Amino acid sequence: MLGPELAADLAARFGTPLYAYDLGAVRERARALAACLPGGSRLLFSLKANPLPAIGAVLAGLGCGAEVSSTGELQAALAAGFAPAAILYTGPAKTPDEIVAALARGVRDYSCESFADLERLSHLAGQAGVRPRVLLRVNPARASRALLAMSGVRSQFGFEEELLLAEPARLAAAREVEIAGIHVYFGTQIQGAEALVSAFEEATDTAERIAEATGRRFAVLDLGGGFAWPFATAGEGGTLAGLAPALAALPARSRRNRGAELWFESGRYLTASSGTLLTTVLDVKASKGGNRFVLADTGIHHLGGMSGLGRIARSNLSVESSAAASNRPAEVVDLAGPLCTPLDCMGRNVTVPAPRPGDLLRIPNVGAYGLTASLMGFLSRPAPVEVVYEGTEILEASRLASARETLVTRAPRDPDGGAPPGAR
Repeated sequence: MLGPELAADLAARFGTPLYAYDLGAVRERARALAACLPGGSRLLFSLKANPLPAIGAVLAGLGCGAEVSSTGELQAALAAGFAPAAILYTGPAKTPDEIVAALARGVRDYSCESFADLERLSHLAGQAGVRPRVLLRVNPARASRALLAMSGVRSQFGFEEELLLAEPARLAAAREVEIAGIHVYFGTQIQGAEALVSAFEEATDTAERIAEATGRRFAVLDLGGGFAWPFATAGEGGTLAGLAPALAALPARSRRNRGAELWFESGRYLTASSGTLLTTVLDVKASKGGNRFVLADTGIHHLGGMSGLGRIARSNLSVESSAAASNRPAEVVDLAGPLCTPLDCMGRNVTVPAPRPGDLLRIPNVGAYGLTASLMGFLSRPAPVEVVYEGTEILEASRLASARETLVTRAPRDPDGGAPPGAR
C-alpha cells in the first residue's frame, strides 16, 4: 500500500481525491501469475480492470496480450503498446461499427458469443477482405465456484453448450472467418487454487466436448481467469501455491485438442494491489442513533466498484489515516462522499482513528475496478487525478476528461411559436 509520506507529498502536489498506482506492484503480480501458468501459455490483460495506458505499457512490456471489449479499450491498448496481433476483441453484443474499426486497426482475434455475432463478424470481414480468427465463447452446461458467475449459469454470455452440441453444422455458414478455438470464462473472484484448477479443468473438458461434436481440432483454448484479489480492503489474493503443477497437467486432459495453445485472462489480480485512493476528510458529524458520518471529497462516483450493480456501502472497507492520527482512539464510522444522494456511502461501520477535518485517508487495493467501474457521469463532478509511480518516483499524472459532442442543435421555441424565452 502507498506509504503515508509519499501519500502526503502527492496530496500536497496534486490535491485530492487522487488515485495512485504503483507500477512495481503491477510487475510483481504479473511475474507471479505468469510463473504459475503452463509453458507456452499466453496471459491476456483485461483492460476493463484498468485501461490506464501506463499500466498497460508495463504489462505489454512483460509479454502480456490484451483483452478488450470496446473501441475505447482498443485505443487504450494500442496507446499502451500492445500490438494488434496480441489483442483479443470480446463482448456479447459487438456493433458493426466497432467490428469495422477493430478490423481496420489490425485486430484479428475475436471471441464470438452467438451465431448472430459470428455471422456479423464473418460478413464484415468478407467486406474488409481479411480473415480473422474466432474463439467460440461457450456457456458450459456445468457451473463453477465463482463469486460472480458468468458461465455455467443462466447468462447473456456465450453460446449455450447444448445449442452448439445440437447444431454444430451452423458454424459452417461463417465462411469468412477461421474458427480457431474455444473461450470459456466461468467468473471472477474464484477463491483458492483448488477452485481455480477445477474451473480451468471444466473449461478444458468443455472444449473437448465441443471439438468432438463439431469434428474440429482447436488451436487455442482460452480458459478465462478469475484470479482473486480484495477490493478496497486490506490484504492479498488467495495463494497461488500449488497452482503451477496443477495447471501443468491441463494439456494432458485434451485428446482431440492436444497441443492447443492455452490462454488465460486477468485484470483484477494484475492491477488491484497497485492502486490506492487518497481522499481528504471535509466534515465529521453525528446523526440519529449515535451514528457518526465522515464526509470525504470522494464517493461512489470515484469508488463505486460497480455501484450501479448495488455493490456499495461495504462493511469491510479498509481505511488508513495519516501518521499524525495514529495515536487517536479508533472510532467506527460511516464513510460518505459529497454527492447529493443517500447512496453515496462508500463504507459502513468502518474503523479509523478518530477522524478530523483535513485528515488524509488512504483506501488500498483499488487498482482494479476502482475508477473505471464508478459512476463518473453522476452529478458532473470532475475525475480525480491519477498518478503513476515506481518506488518514490512520479512517472505520470493525468486526469480523465470527457466532453459533450454536439450532433444536432436547434434553438427551442415557445408554444406560441415566438422566439425562445429570454430572447425577446
